[in-house]
Amino acid sequence: MNVSGVDLNLLVAFDALMEHRNVTRAARAIGLSQPAMSNALSRLRDLFADQLLVRAGAGMSPTPRALEAHGAVRDALAAIDGVLGKVEKFDPARDTRRFRVAFAEDAAYYILPKLAPQFAAAPGIDMDVLSTAHFAGVELVLDGTAEASVGLVPKSPPKELRFQKLFQERTMALAHRGHPAFTSKDGRPVRKIALKDFLAYPHIAIRPSATSRGRIDDALAKIGERRRVAFNIPHFMVAPYLVPGSDLIAGVAERVARRMATELDLVVAEIPAGGEPYDACLAWHRRFDQDRGHMWLRDRILAEGKSLD
Repeated sequence: MNVSGVDLNLLVAFDALMEHRNVTRAARAIGLSQPAMSNALSRLRDLFADQLLVRAGAGMSPTPRALEAHGAVRDALAAIDGVLGKVEKFDPARDTRRFRVAFAEDAAYYILPKLAPQFAAAPGIDMDVLSTAHFAGVELVLDGTAEASVGLVPKSPPKELRFQKLFQERTMALAHRGHPAFTSKDGRPVRKIALKDFLAYPHIAIRPSATSRGRIDDALAKIGERRRVAFNIPHFMVAPYLVPGSDLIAGVAERVARRMATELDLVVAEIPAGGEPYDACLAWHRRFDQDRGHMWLRDRILAEGKSLD
């Protein structure tokens, strides 16, 4: 195709349509009338020889061709903005924007309550918080579903993404006060559970997604051991409530464990396998590097995350 015959404004319209999945909202976002945006969508369909967006409930759903093209179009538009030296100032007190950020459950528990008051001073700024229960946060960023994610860095980080450390965490064991594995012979709470005691009781395993595998199970497998898992659950915040009145041991992120221990009169101890520290990071696509609004959001999340260490 000869790109000299392509109206580049159509790419701006395409980006807005993919962002908002609604003709009226997309038109409003870039200052077009609704009929003009409908016309742009029709021309885009001819240009791409694809429907691009089809009706789905109250909004529109992108086709595979649209999802495939969107990342390249956004990168091209960002490059054009950079060449032209277009730098827009972001004013959270006046601007309007809706961010989409994926949070691991424990990270959301730590950070969102601190972040909410800052959004109160930015009345036009909203945020959709996405779950990582079915797809890892980095996958949601890669396919454009989320603009950023807070969670773990994958073993092979995608080169399209940026990562910045927020805080360090580790998994700890949680049980009822007086649990035999958590109590020494003189009746005092132990600091670290012995492996044989750890394996002698049933466990609660937290699996945030259908494909995730716990650190504890990986570490035990390396030494040829396995635990009995009585409950597999996806929720960090539910696990502590299953512990009282039972001999169950829950492996929980340390900050959650210590807060819940106080609330539910439980005890916390180091685990014999899988308790090594790990980093929680903020991840975003490189196309947002110079986006002023995105920079504002990243600064807020980074500040609150780093305050945890």
